[in-house]
Amino acid sequence: MKKIMVYLLVAASVYCSEIDFTKGINGEFLLQPKGEIRVRENFIIPKAEKEIVITNFSRSVDRDSLIVESEDIGEFILHGDSRKGSYLSQNEDVFYKGEKYRLVSDDPLTIENIESGELIINPAEEIRIKPLVKQKGTSLILLGNKEISVAKINYSLEGLTWSEEYYIYLDKNSVKKNIFIKNDSDRKFENVSVTLPGGSNPLDKFDLRTFTGVNKNIFYKKAGISKNYRYLESREKKNPELSLGVEGLNIAFSDKVKVFDEKGYRGEFTGANKNGELQIKGLLDQDIKIDSSEVDKNLGTRLKQRKVSYSVKNYKKEDIILKIFYDKLPEKWNELRSEEIYEMIEKSVVFTLRVPANSRKEIKFSFIEEKN
Repeated sequence: MKKIMVYLLVAASVYCSEIDFTKGINGEFLLQPKGEIRVRENFIIPKAEKEIVITNFSRSVDRDSLIVESEDIGEFILHGDSRKGSYLSQNEDVFYKGEKYRLVSDDPLTIENIESGELIINPAEEIRIKPLVKQKGTSLILLGNKEISVAKINYSLEGLTWSEEYYIYLDKNSVKKNIFIKNDSDRKFENVSVTLPGGSNPLDKFDLRTFTGVNKNIFYKKAGISKNYRYLESREKKNPELSLGVEGLNIAFSDKVKVFDEKGYRGEFTGANKNGELQIKGLLDQDIKIDSSEVDKNLGTRLKQRKVSYSVKNYKKEDIILKIFYDKLPEKWNELRSEEIYEMIEKSVVFTLRVPANSRKEIKFSFIEEKN
């Protein structure tokens, strides 16, 4: 039996050409929505044959994503082990603090001590994979209608992702956009280019090693930035949130937004584009302080009058536009009175105020509440 196996291996090497998966050229990252990346590579076959074997095929390749673009290839076979979706498989042996465990779950990461049965969730220290012993590599076999000299392969790679980052400079009325590409796969890339969504011209080529990230600038430009401030009464905070209108900027919910002002870096936030405005959650302006008060007056057994007042102090060196949302109206109310212009948005009373730099503004309003 051993002699027959040796003979078959020798025969296979006569009638097919082999090329290593790491020898792909003209590599290109095609950025897809939701952080996915498709990889396109060309493989130049040293000796054209009808059967080509691409050896050392990465185990991180998503098998369902694999596309061979070359028209002369009628069939392809992916042969070998795969760890689709995770670098560790459930029940796989790992080592933690010198002891043997098995992987129970990867979300959250949970391991179980094989001897004691102890469960550890999100282990604090590094876990190591059991050493692999003479494991066969994964290979891609290409079968052509005629002799194959060039193969173009298109695939997705587990652990290869991208995201967009925006840098907004409030004091300079400018915005910068970067893309961040993260490679947590077992595949390294050399001289690879990046094509943005929409098929624009590729970016400059670069190298990307395993377990590495690279940040690439897309543009830096002046932009009209309008600053609007939102204050919600129910949140019981003294400072308003900042809402930005940035010309020509389309922020997705998952995009990261880093904000700078004249004092420097303010922090990283998640933005959402609503009605043409970039709304950032969690960015409060400490240079604007709002104090509010409410006083109730009984008007018999079933009615009472509620008087609400706001005192706004703008310590900034510029005028501001402030929207105050009073969102604590009772279920039954009437006769809302105010000297300030207001509008009703859903169930909130909304005041839009222009507050000059280094000044104070007060507003008052009242309404009648019907008791149950």
